[in-house]
Amino acid sequence: MTGATLALAISRLTGGALPVHLIEAQDPHSSRHPGFDDRAIALAAGTCQQLARIGIWQRLAERATPIQRVHVSDRGHAGFVNLAAADYGLSALGQVVELHDVGQRLFGLLREAPGVTLHCPAKVEAVSRSQESVSLTLEGGEIINGKLLVAADGSRSALGARCGISWQQQPYEQIAIIANVSTALPHEGRAFERFTEHGPLAMLADVARALLAGVVSSAVAPR
Repeated sequence: MTGATLALAISRLTGGALPVHLIEAQDPHSSRHPGFDDRAIALAAGTCQQLARIGIWQRLAERATPIQRVHVSDRGHAGFVNLAAADYGLSALGQVVELHDVGQRLFGLLREAPGVTLHCPAKVEAVSRSQESVSLTLEGGEIINGKLLVAADGSRSALGARCGISWQQQPYEQIAIIANVSTALPHEGRAFERFTEHGPLAMLADVARALLAGVVSSAVAPR
């Protein structure tokens, strides 16, 4: 998602004058794509505004679910907070989008974007760098030359490793659990956040269902 968004931003802000090559290992239509699966994410209102500036949000909005209210509570305490978009003069506090749908729409935009060449499916075989340029060799033998290389292939970046970039890993002793659930009653654009002694729990409203997400200590998580 990061690489596709960056490519579209460069295309939009330069009018296609700056050539961009985007290399994607898997077709975004594939259910096995690691970044565009059945998960959903919440985008803040400010993020949606920035995506609109570069021509992305207009396409994503067609399938987004607005968050109009957020209920926040803390387990064991009587108090709670209700946030409403109308109280801040907003149509929504944020939007919920499904990653699989986002992937298809982003790559549809990439195929239309001036100055963008999409290589998909394709993988990088070798990287050669100098002070002023970088050269990539793809698995099929195609060579791409450029001035800047952006490794946007995740936290365990294979491309970063090819460039000699190392990283450190720090365990948080926590496990995140995400699930898509159906509710008996309509969500009415409401999201929930619940704080507990073992970690936070959140429920986001989606088009036809809800997304349940939680973070718990690995000491209490089921094995």
